[in-house]
Amino acid sequence: MFKKYYLCLLFLIPLINCPAILKKAVHATRKIELTDSSKRQFDYYFYQGIRQKDNQQFDQALETFQMCLAIDSLDAGVQSEMGILYALIGFNDQAIKYLEKAIHIDPANWWYNVRLVSMYTDLKNWKRCIEIVENLEKIYPKKEEVYTMLASFYKESKNYSKAIAAYDKLESLNGINESSSFEKFQLYVQLNKPQKGIAEIDKLIKKYPTETRYKVLRGDIFIQQKQPAKAFEIYQNVLKDDPENPYVYVSLSEYYKSINQPAKAMESIVTALKSDQLDVETKVSVLGQYVEKFAQDSTKLVETESLFKLLVDRYPLEEQVHGYYAVFLMYQKRNAEALSELETMININPKNDQTWIKIIQIYIGDKNFKQILVTTNRAIENLPKMPVWYFYRGIAQYQLADYQGALITFQKGLPLITIDQGELKSDFYAQIADIYYKFEKKDSAFVNYEASLAINPKNIMVMNNYAYYLSLDKSDLKKAEKMSAKTVEQEPKNSTYLDTYAWILYQEGNYSLAKFYIERAVDNLKKEEEPGVVLEHYGDILWMGSKDDAKALEMWKKSYDAGNKTEELKKKIDSKGWKR
Repeated sequence: MFKKYYLCLLFLIPLINCPAILKKAVHATRKIELTDSSKRQFDYYFYQGIRQKDNQQFDQALETFQMCLAIDSLDAGVQSEMGILYALIGFNDQAIKYLEKAIHIDPANWWYNVRLVSMYTDLKNWKRCIEIVENLEKIYPKKEEVYTMLASFYKESKNYSKAIAAYDKLESLNGINESSSFEKFQLYVQLNKPQKGIAEIDKLIKKYPTETRYKVLRGDIFIQQKQPAKAFEIYQNVLKDDPENPYVYVSLSEYYKSINQPAKAMESIVTALKSDQLDVETKVSVLGQYVEKFAQDSTKLVETESLFKLLVDRYPLEEQVHGYYAVFLMYQKRNAEALSELETMININPKNDQTWIKIIQIYIGDKNFKQILVTTNRAIENLPKMPVWYFYRGIAQYQLADYQGALITFQKGLPLITIDQGELKSDFYAQIADIYYKFEKKDSAFVNYEASLAINPKNIMVMNNYAYYLSLDKSDLKKAEKMSAKTVEQEPKNSTYLDTYAWILYQEGNYSLAKFYIERAVDNLKKEEEPGVVLEHYGDILWMGSKDDAKALEMWKKSYDAGNKTEELKKKIDSKGWKR
């Protein structure tokens, strides 16, 4: 509540720049007697400084206000304007220093105090905020805004009893109201005094006997207190007077969940969602909580889909309604229809990065790299400063064998990465390294792998690739083994990492241990993984290690049949191995 009110104050502050009000602000706090000539000179500089500030000529404005202070160093208005200027250019300590001087000179000036409170609020200095506003309370004991701010600051500093007292004073000025009663209810809960909190809701019900929302809330509190029977009685009484009340059905769903009747809980939610009386914000919130349950309830898929279509037809421009319908469709593996809903969301709001990401993720799942290119181009047009689009675009280009294009894309995206996106930056360098290796520029590849790991030492995918390429190069097998061991330690059932580790051990001549890990790699191969290279490695290790030539030849043939149709493998099969 304080934030909304305080924004209003900030919008009103520029009114002080009106000449008549400014003059009053300047001369009401006069501590030094000025000659008429000095007054005219002071006023000229003061209004000149205001004009310069409004035109964002901050350096000139600071110099002009300093001239004012040279004439009258005890003018609160100038001190305040200096504080505002320093705040605008980001010098908070100086801003606070001048605003403190302003309220010291003129402690009763509401606007000077509010500006200073704003600075301390940004710094979360609740103690000083409270001191300032408590002083304002002495000067403005009947000003509602004082108690709104006090309650907020007491709450932030966890002084809940004083926050309640502030709301009590606020109520003494403007009477019982929903917002302060709800705040007091929550504060009493924090103080472990729920009965006093409930009394605040009861006061609302007594004051507004026809307002069903408060009665429903009373029932909800009974649910929280594990008294479902009392809650149900209240809900039923509300429905007698207002049988179409959708909020009761939302609460009834919680009641039915509390007594373990999920079918009735879902039925109540559906009733609420179909109601025209339920506001769209609440519907969207409810959908967010229940969309997974809707999607997973295979017995009511037709009914659920009808509900989504009803909501989409009724709220065609409500972005999140389409979003939850898309989630439902994705659960049903109906990606084409989900994409249609996501495209509608893009038409409504092309600046929603999460929608673009969901579209890209669907195309990644379908391995539709051409559509990823199209989508990332569109995303870059709408959100050009997001490096993630360049990452996905580069991946797609790499998969489509446009390696030079991928390299250019990754290099364009790198400067867009912010300091808090370290993992993404690490992945960019890793992709660049992979491309350089593809170009047979090993030194450049290894430099970029090192850069990737320097940023994110826990990037095990990079460790795996780097280790594997080092093993192929046979340049630093000990380093490769050390990195690969870390990947296996982190993911002991990852067939790719196990294969890399086995291959490095093979290169080092440790055939028995290599055989142990390559067999684990084969055992952990997933259906969607291509087994060709792993099986070829298995054959090589068997050939050199166990001297099981027949099984080695069998593994090579299986690898070839699995799609690993390289000339080198064919030669091994035709020659039935090589000289040891």
